[in-house]
Amino acid sequence: MDKHSDQRRVFLKKMTAMSGNPGIDATVAYVATRSPISNTFARFQNAEQKKRENMMKNNKTFFVPWETIHEANPQEILERREQVTMVPLLIMQGALDDNVLPAAQEKFAATYKAAGGQVDFHVFPDSVHEWVAEPGLQTDRAREMVKAFIARNLTAGSRPV
Repeated sequence: MDKHSDQRRVFLKKMTAMSGNPGIDATVAYVATRSPISNTFARFQNAEQKKRENMMKNNKTFFVPWETIHEANPQEILERREQVTMVPLLIMQGALDDNVLPAAQEKFAATYKAAGGQVDFHVFPDSVHEWVAEPGLQTDRAREMVKAFIARNLTAGSRPV
């Protein structure tokens, strides 16, 4: 089990517990992301191409049965025109990210917008997958962008999550 799988399980357990409590509203009003996995299958194919055995194994462990990689794929959900809640979305993507490819994010942002969603998509030049882990101008820019996105959505009447 990797760190992210453990974090995901804890998060899902908390969300499941909250959903059974009528006094708690766990509605998501907006989402701010950095290199989200917006196309699970494309990310797996990228891992295969780059021969990243650990990432391929993690995908095969998480998506059981394997077909759920398509069922749970945000890109494919939109392409199937499933009924989903379209909250304001911020996507920040490193231009040099070879884990979650910028082209996949660009396609997802366009699909989200075409489906009626509000999306702010920003590519950060000279930035790898986890560029925000390092101090610098791009990290500062990302922080300011997130603050402005949240402020704009709070002003628009959204609730914080």
